[in-house]
Amino acid sequence: MKKVAAILALFLLVFVPFAGAVSAATWSYESFIKQSMAWYYLYQSNEDKFKELYNLSVQMNVSNETLSLAMELYNNASAEYNQALTYGIPQESRTLSWVVFSVHIRKAYIYMSQAVELLEKALAPLENQTA
Repeated sequence: MKKVAAILALFLLVFVPFAGAVSAATWSYESFIKQSMAWYYLYQSNEDKFKELYNLSVQMNVSNETLSLAMELYNNASAEYNQALTYGIPQESRTLSWVVFSVHIRKAYIYMSQAVELLEKALAPLENQTA
């Protein structure tokens, strides 16, 4: 099933430019690789931020419901990140591993961003009270 999804994603990436959604002149494999690597580094940055915010949230007595949801998002992000890394960080070559890596690292980044945003929103009123 994962291979089918990866092949479908590859076909979408290859044929979408020809379908007119994105012009073939503006799409490049190199920018796709750079975007995937940006998600990788942004994920790592957000992971550090999440850990700080989570510890602060525990200290500031954020509700258990919010902490549970944040941890669930973090666990989802970690699972996607680990799945992406099973393909390794692909070298700068045109291989199918970039597509699969990109799908999982983007999901990981989105989940992690949601977890960070949730904690930031939960902490905002509490920090205003103590300031």
